[in-house]
Amino acid sequence: MKKNVTIRYFALVGARRGTQTEPYETEAATARQLLHEIQNSGHLPLTTNIVKAAINDEFVDWDAPIHDGDQITLLPPFSGG
Repeated sequence: MKKNVTIRYFALVGARRGTQTEPYETEAATARQLLHEIQNSGHLPLTTNIVKAAINDEFVDWDAPIHDGDQITLLPPFSGG
């Protein structure tokens, strides 16, 4: 079943994708499947090893389910000092 979600990209992830926010139609059931779907489009050469996901502003495991209307955020690793 297709879902309409909004994807937000931060920092390097947004730069690599060429946008900070986009509506996206997907059949992915989980955050991991969504990331793989985006990667397979050839526009996001990042993996779950170096990015984190949040659904509706809460950090989630990559196997978290996604639902129609969700806002999915993909974040790069952060360093601070």
